Amino acid sequence: MEIKPKENETLTPFIRGKLQVIQSKEGYRFNVDSVFLASFVNIPDRKSNLIDLGTGSGIILLLLSLKYKNINLFGVELQETLFSQAWRNIQLNKVKAQLFKGDIREIRRIFKPETFDHVVFNPPYHTPEKEVEPTEKNIARYEIEGKLRDFIKAAGYLLKQKGKLFLIFPSTKLSSVISLLIEREIQPKRYRFVHPTREEKATHILVEGVKGGKAGGEIIEKPLIVYEDPYKKIYTPEVEFLLEKFSEVES
Repeated sequence: MEIKPKENETLTPFIRGKLQVIQSKEGYRFNVDSVFLASFVNIPDRKSNLIDLGTGSGIILLLLSLKYKNINLFGVELQETLFSQAWRNIQLNKVKAQLFKGDIREIRRIFKPETFDHVVFNPPYHTPEKEVEPTEKNIARYEIEGKLRDFIKAAGYLLKQKGKLFLIFPSTKLSSVISLLIEREIQPKRYRFVHPTREEKATHILVEGVKGGKAGGEIIEKPLIVYEDPYKKIYTPEVEFLLEKFSEVES
């Protein structure tokens, strides 16, 4: 069966054509946050189970398939359109992954507890200032169908003891995220701050947490600087490298 985009979708070559990504023309489209998160994942390439919560069009699973060859990949997505795109992207790129359509707030209906060694998510972390229409793009961006708390709760349920969680979120939510993680017995162990430029404050934070981990020994990695020149949209060499040669990044 031929896999191709619909009229309201595009087919985007990515990572020098190593990936072909179907995504909506007007709805949700992945951004560099997904690339940063996938590159931040640091786990042994051996038999284990990893799940992406709210997988969207499946971009993080696609990226991780370039980086790891021995890990069993899973994804959960609520929205029908995005689930369809993720399924087709998995088929199109010949990635071995299992997709489930469902709500992360009802994750117990899909999986047994402590099923996964690793959990990844790039959640909809913007809280709308006023009521917004529940469109595909808004659900993916705003906390409409699942708050950050719900994602962390689901991660705590799914992770095995000593399992790892990887996520990205706005820097303004740091204290609340740490509290939510510890509430679910997930100890933050590694941080990386994302800055638009060298002169600007961090806007996002990448965090690795360990379920049942002990406090102390946290690692703060060097900052990730996105732009050399934000006005001309010129990326730093590190970001340019990620976008061009992602699979060559050491895990």
